[in-house]
Amino acid sequence: MSESLFLMGEIGANDYGYLFAQNRSFINEIKPLVPKVTMKIENAIKVLMTLGAKTIIIPGIFPAGCLPRYLEMYQSMLSPEDYDAFGCIKWMNDFSEYRNYALKCMLHQIPRNPTVTILYADYYTTVLELIRHPVMHGFKRETVLVPCYTDGNLCPNPSTYISWDGQHLTEAAYKFVAHHMLHGAFAQSSMCSK
Repeated sequence: MSESLFLMGEIGANDYGYLFAQNRSFINEIKPLVPKVTMKIENAIKVLMTLGAKTIIIPGIFPAGCLPRYLEMYQSMLSPEDYDAFGCIKWMNDFSEYRNYALKCMLHQIPRNPTVTILYADYYTTVLELIRHPVMHGFKRETVLVPCYTDGNLCPNPSTYISWDGQHLTEAAYKFVAHHMLHGAFAQSSMCSK
């Protein structure tokens, strides 16, 4: 345990995604779920620490409003004002920021053991970097918000796409995220700041 790196995964992302897919109430059902999920993540971190974990990385969630799955799902219900300059759904990205802020605040409040390193991996900002500057990172501008794999058909060059299936990243995009999480400015000690 003490020599392992623990990546907590995107705990809660499926819970939120299920409710988004069911078109459930954002105010009454989705947003109130954040404190409950955050508490579960906190409990899991404390258990890992008790078991001897010394290095724990807790990622935020992606900008949900930029995921092709949700862009397609909500396109008939939204107006042009609902999108940002990059074609992402503003209110969904606001939710992702809200959720990630709650996570960072929780991490900031966990009692620190000087022998344990807890890092927040900023998936949100990392993926936005890809979406805002795709060509600079080896992706194609026209594939930024389009999934590579749809309806059983695979795109000809997955390494130029950010999204694999509309919800998950491609191997190339995850490579970018992993590199920046481990070597760049996208992993940070848990500061409760926006």
